[in-house]
Formats: sequence, structure tokens, C-alpha cells
Amino acid sequence: MKLLCLLGLFWALPVLAQDVALANAHQRIEAARAQALADFNAEDIACYQRFAVSGCLKQVQSKRRALLADLRKQEALLREQELAQQAAQQRERTARKALERQQLEADIRADNAAGRAAEKLLEQQEKQAAHAAKASSASAAAPPAPTGPGATEQASNRDSYARKQLDAEKKRQDIAKRLAEKDGKAAAPLPR
Repeated sequence: MKLLCLLGLFWALPVLAQDVALANAHQRIEAARAQALADFNAEDIACYQRFAVSGCLKQVQSKRRALLADLRKQEALLREQELAQQAAQQRERTARKALERQQLEADIRADNAAGRAAEKLLEQQEKQAAHAAKASSASAAAPPAPTGPGATEQASNRDSYARKQLDAEKKRQDIAKRLAEKDGKAAAPLPR
């Protein structure tokens, strides 16, 4: 931001000097015009004192036109300089505003990035605190339950499975026997 202020000062000094120079040039032209018109009016009055008035007036009018045309050319050049200066000032203002906008956008991006980083850090700390609280409450509440069946339950399950297998085999044999009796011929046992 300080850089922009310094740039503004360095930009403003030449502009002010140019403005003063152009204003002085305008004043000089106006003063020359006023002096010339006063001189021409005096010459007009002097022409009326002579015998050949119209020839004298034509000469004065010719000088007047030439001088006023020269002053108009000088004014046109000044206007062109003013327009060029205004265009340069506008380009400078546009460049300065673009630089300010870029600086502002960079500041906003930096602030947003810092804000996002702070938010992520806060979320992470909250999650860690919640996890730690959950772990401490779970460990304080009860010891962890065994995840699998105990030894007695495993033995009971094995016995139950063996009984079910024997019952299933017995059922298959019974079905095969009934089918054999029904058909009158011996049937092959069912596949396992």
C-alpha cells in the first residue's frame, strides 16, 4: 500500500508541473491576443486619421487575421497537448487502479488462505479432542468385551454342528431307503 502512495506522489508531481505549464501557456496566449487586439484597435483609429482609410484598414485587418490565426494554431497545439496529457493521466490512473486491485485481491487471497488454514486447524483440534474424550470415556466405562466366542461356547457350537451333521446324514439315508422301497429297487445313495 505504501508503494502505491509513493507511486501516486511520483505521478502527481510531473502532472502538476504540466498543468501549471499549460495554464501559463493559455494565459500567455490570452495576454498576447488581448495586446494584439488593443494594438489593432489603435491602428484602426490611426487609419481613420489618414487620407487613404480603406487601404490602411485592409492592411490592419490582414495583420489581425494572420496574428489571430497564429494564436489559434498555438491554442490548437495546447489543446492537443492537454488531450495527450489527459490520455496519459487516464492510462496512469487505469494502471494504478489495476495495481491496487491486484494488491487488494492478493491481500484477500492471503487472508482467505490464512482463514481456511485456521479453520482446518480448529476442526482438526476439535476432532482430536472429541476422539480423546470418546476414548477416555470408553476406557473408563467398561473393559472391552471379547470379540469372539469363549472356549465353552466354541465347544458347545462344535457339538451342535456335529449333531446337525449326523441328523442330516440320517435324513438322507431315510429318504434313500424310502425311495428304494417305493421303486422296488435299490437306489443309489444321494450325493453329498
